[in-house]
Amino acid sequence: MNKGFTLVELLGVILIIALLSIVMFPNVINNFFATSERLDQEVNSLIVEAAKDYYANKRDQISHLDYCTTILTLQEEGLLAYDIKNSEGKIIDSDRIVKIGKNGASYTVDGVCNMSQNDIIEATRKYYLDGNISIATGASRCITILDLQNKYYLSKNITNGINYYNANISIKITNTDPLTIAYAESC
Repeated sequence: MNKGFTLVELLGVILIIALLSIVMFPNVINNFFATSERLDQEVNSLIVEAAKDYYANKRDQISHLDYCTTILTLQEEGLLAYDIKNSEGKIIDSDRIVKIGKNGASYTVDGVCNMSQNDIIEATRKYYLDGNISIATGASRCITILDLQNKYYLSKNITNGINYYNANISIKITNTDPLTIAYAESC
């Protein structure tokens, strides 16, 4: 007597396997994508925690305006590892921007760091009022956006909504009552 499967039994087993695949396959795919999404969320949470530490370490220096940093800066500060990978196994781009909201109120990974000329003027006013430079009454002095960036009054990745600001743009401060600040003024 032959102890093999009959064609009907074999087709029955194939049919059962096919039915189980139809039922299980969507769940497996959904779990895969949900796991990938959770991993990306965890990576973003890790980046936000590093940005919070960065803000806590530099709170006294960072402007009260929105402030942006890059993942590379967080890595250079020792707050984030260099080899963080996303759900696809690719190393996170170090040029990604992390936006820290006014006074550390919010944190956004891949934020856009838009600043208006009024924001730059406000940062300049705070820079002057904090005693970073002295100007005789009635006299003027020029600084650049780079000066403000080097003292953390502005972040290095600021845009006007379209392009990055040129760090060499002059800002003229005149010590009058009230203080006069002119953006992009030649000195």
